[in-house]
Amino acid sequence: MRRALLALPLALLACVQTPELRPYPWKLVSIGGKPFAATATFALDESGKRVSGQAPCNTWSGRIVTTPSPEWAIRDVVSTEMACPDLAAEQEFYAGLARATHMAVGIGYLRLTDTKGFTMEFVPLAP
Repeated sequence: MRRALLALPLALLACVQTPELRPYPWKLVSIGGKPFAATATFALDESGKRVSGQAPCNTWSGRIVTTPSPEWAIRDVVSTEMACPDLAAEQEFYAGLARATHMAVGIGYLRLTDTKGFTMEFVPLAP
């Protein structure tokens, strides 16, 4: 009987589901040193191998591949294909992602850069 009572908490713990980890979203505020008026987001998944977000018009995702260390690149980007009233901002966003080779994260910011000084600045997206 005592063994059964000791086993009960363990059995109940096995039934508890772990909360799903979600990517932490960031909002783009500037690109190439200029304010970015459209809405675009960036989120890195918990594995650190996939990225996703919302471009000015479409939802997107891709994977991170390492190139000669410490550089990396976002590859295999796919997106929805909705009609877009702000196609120029959409294209500027995707072009920036294609240029990014480095990422820095600090308190209140995420920065994507390349080796020539190009920068995309993100701030935490309010819940």
